[in-house]
Amino acid sequence: MRVEVDRITSLLTAIYDGEAWHGPSTQEILTGITPEMAVFRPSPTVHNIAELAVHLTNWRIFVLEKLTDSVSFDIILNSEADWSVINELTDDKWQEILDNLQETQEELVETLGRISSHKLNDQVPGRRYNYYTLLHGMLHHEAYHSGQMAHLKKMLV
Repeated sequence: MRVEVDRITSLLTAIYDGEAWHGPSTQEILTGITPEMAVFRPSPTVHNIAELAVHLTNWRIFVLEKLTDSVSFDIILNSEADWSVINELTDDKWQEILDNLQETQEELVETLGRISSHKLNDQVPGRRYNYYTLLHGMLHHEAYHSGQMAHLKKMLV
């Protein structure tokens, strides 16, 4: 039975590049962002759009690793793997960031297509929560940080 996994996949698709109920999808927000816009920082303590996109990608990789039962893969909070510092970008580097985010989206949809809803009750290796919590957390994480990117974009447009 895959009903719940299919629901999660639908939500992931809507949040990333579909019709998200909360507002523009991540892809809608990122459309039209130039490298100069992506590194805009309204204050020294605020993450810019590029950093937020890399952060989303890194945590999507974490989810992918855990979905394949990796015990050893981890991200230490507030480390370089969690938050990269990006102060300047070339066109090519910005495109690479966008491509990496897109690739993790495709990998997540593909990986979710291979798991059953029964796995959602299993504990995530190395964590105190199950896959249901991990996947819903990823959805909330995406919506939260996409909202931050939307606010930064509004400051620029």
